Amino acid sequence: MNFKYKLFAYIFNFFKFFSSNKTFITFIIDEISFNYPLKYLKEELNKKKHFKYNYIYKNKYSFDKSKNLREKFLTFFNLLNFFFIKTFRLSKSKYIFLDDNFSPLAYMNFDKHTKVIQLWHAPGAFKKFGYTAVDNENQKNLIEQAGHKIDYIVVSSKNVSKIYEEAFKVENNKILALGTPKTDYYFDKKNNSKENIKKIRAEFDKKYAGIKGKKIVLYAPTFRENKEKNNDILVNFDFNLFNSYLGDEFCLFFKSHPKFKISKEDDFINVSDYKNTDELLLISDILITDYSSIMIEYAILFKPIIFYPFDLDYYISNERGFYFDYNDVPGEIAKNTEEIIELIKNKKNNSIFDMNKIHTFLNLEYDYLDDKSSKRIIDFLLNE
Repeated sequence: MNFKYKLFAYIFNFFKFFSSNKTFITFIIDEISFNYPLKYLKEELNKKKHFKYNYIYKNKYSFDKSKNLREKFLTFFNLLNFFFIKTFRLSKSKYIFLDDNFSPLAYMNFDKHTKVIQLWHAPGAFKKFGYTAVDNENQKNLIEQAGHKIDYIVVSSKNVSKIYEEAFKVENNKILALGTPKTDYYFDKKNNSKENIKKIRAEFDKKYAGIKGKKIVLYAPTFRENKEKNNDILVNFDFNLFNSYLGDEFCLFFKSHPKFKISKEDDFINVSDYKNTDELLLISDILITDYSSIMIEYAILFKPIIFYPFDLDYYISNERGFYFDYNDVPGEIAKNTEEIIELIKNKKNNSIFDMNKIHTFLNLEYDYLDDKSSKRIIDFLLNE
């Protein structure tokens, strides 16, 4: 794996000698997770001056044994494009924005005219990530070497700055608590208006029979590194029981992590392939999750969250663990499907879901709750 990272870096380092004129801005991102934040960053950039853009979507550049010959052929040309055209444009970039770890960074050399900005794909901090979440020494070394190449890491709050310092192995002066571009979507009046939410909901009502007039419960669990444990997600939720008690008033949407594909959808509506998760959060009335950072975004909407950590002991011992006490999550914790049902039934009587928990949580995770995060970031970079 290191050979692939080094190869990309060597090609970049070669092109860099012919790229003194910095005319591009490059986004190295996951196409699904960072689609809308990208829009707001570009809008702010375009207000200032004209830029050329270069997009590197990481999920496009890998071979899959299940792909047919035509798909493999296309992937081969995508790889050629990646290693040469995309990399040449990358070498001509003044600003490079990342939304995740990018291991070739460890071996890439940048000049003083290029700035590398890590935006991260999730706001705040909850479950461990980066350097603090891996045991493999090779991975740790890659993260630490890559950290030397990062100029700035943008975070949602000063309260989580120390966590990002450790996760990326960077100095404190590289941390910018300017807010996260992901939240701009939720505070954009075009998106959060009643008219737009009704429009999105109407599209789902049209697509899925029998859900019109029902409230939406979105179940969005996170990914387990142990692939077999991902199957436990469906096994440990009794969808039939949920529908038998709540099906007349609620419809259940299931959103799996992009790394975990499912085919079953008899007892729920599978929205795993729906790209705009932000829209799903806007139209959902209740969120059920476990350890997913999606709840940090959903808390902004001040709607109920139910936490269902059916394998909490395993997750703490064998997966990532957390930066905070799990009992401090901004919602109610359920041990099984029966408790989830009871919590939702009680919700109708307004007897649970203390919004003070969400207020406390938001004060920890965010310094800004507005639609100006992208503006603050771009203003800082261009005025630097």
